[in-house]
Amino acid sequence: MPAGVQSRRAARVREVADIALAIRTENLTKIYDVGWGRQHVGIEELNLEVETGQIFGLVGPNGSGKTTTLKLLLGLIFPTSGAGEVLGEPMGDPRSKNRVGYLPEGPYFYEHLNAPELLRMYGSLFGMGGAALDARIQELLELVDMWDRRDYRIADYSRGMLQRVGVAQSLINNPDLLFFDEPTSGLDPIGAKDIREVILRLRGEGKTVFLCSHLLKEMEPICDNIAILSRGRLVTEGSVAELLRGDRLRYRLELREPDEELLAKLQGNAEEVLWLEETCRLLFADRQAAFDAAAQAEDEGGYVLAAGPDRRTLEEVFIDAVGEVSVDASDL
Repeated sequence: MPAGVQSRRAARVREVADIALAIRTENLTKIYDVGWGRQHVGIEELNLEVETGQIFGLVGPNGSGKTTTLKLLLGLIFPTSGAGEVLGEPMGDPRSKNRVGYLPEGPYFYEHLNAPELLRMYGSLFGMGGAALDARIQELLELVDMWDRRDYRIADYSRGMLQRVGVAQSLINNPDLLFFDEPTSGLDPIGAKDIREVILRLRGEGKTVFLCSHLLKEMEPICDNIAILSRGRLVTEGSVAELLRGDRLRYRLELREPDEELLAKLQGNAEEVLWLEETCRLLFADRQAAFDAAAQAEDEGGYVLAAGPDRRTLEEVFIDAVGEVSVDASDL
């Protein structure tokens, strides 16, 4: 395990000691036999702790082990070694499956059904029926903005409509834990915003949401904690704030095309100076030094674009963590 992951995990041991965990894995490993004496590492010695009531994001390039991890937690495949618990039960235990909802990537449903018929079928699998199930169906279809289109056959659904009804079916049993694989896939910006709001609402109700996605801009504003996989191994994890801040907090001053004289005066106290097209970014170790430089720039006619804590984007964190990874295998 990388040193950064070890230090962050050690720092959080005391914090989570008395917090209920929705998911926990210990050295979880899955090795695939791909024939001709060859093997493929799906996931290797994965240790995760997902607290109850949080939105947890799992990200990584294709072939990094995201889908393998999801299938292991759901009990759809079995580990080569290691162990894990879901809602306090061993992975795949039927006692936890009744409390879990799942939206796979690219869901497929019986095309001759409409949305209420589909949800009624899924509700019956959980022993639901009658007026209570009808009320639940209407509630969910209104939640995902599909009630007015409830009579459409699934064969006539757009990709976004299919995704919306997929979210509804994952919630039919009012689960405590949701597994969403690319939940905003195929949605336009408004649809994606609607699904993000549903996910935040679920967290507000005390539910745990486990997200797998490669859409980093979708994950950054809603996740509480994120783990990044590369080639089957966990390379970094932590809260979004921790990951975006990096190992230490620095302060940023951004200027538009400062002249050489002004830049020479300001960069003396800066740790780093970066040029991004027409923007110059100065990074300072000290908050006061950054704001003093901003005030000086304004006094001397400089164009200050921004001044404050230096926050990386999740995309920058991702690239730093996995490097230029090239993977030929599909995401197993």
